[in-house]
Amino acid sequence: MEYTVVGVWKGDEPLVAGVIEGRHDVVGGDQESFPEGVWATYVDAEDVTTAEAAARAAMKDTDT
Repeated sequence: MEYTVVGVWKGDEPLVAGVIEGRHDVVGGDQESFPEGVWATYVDAEDVTTAEAAARAAMKDTDT
């Protein structure tokens, strides 16, 4: 199943804020409350827990 995972950066760590079943466009974000950045990505996973882990790993890989 595909999931849309959204989150925020805290230091060098991508923190997950939510997981939504399916692929969804995500726009905007509260840059004032989260000045280190917000992010969203799509992942294929068997369940929500696996989706969170896959998204965090993908975001860490892109933060270079």
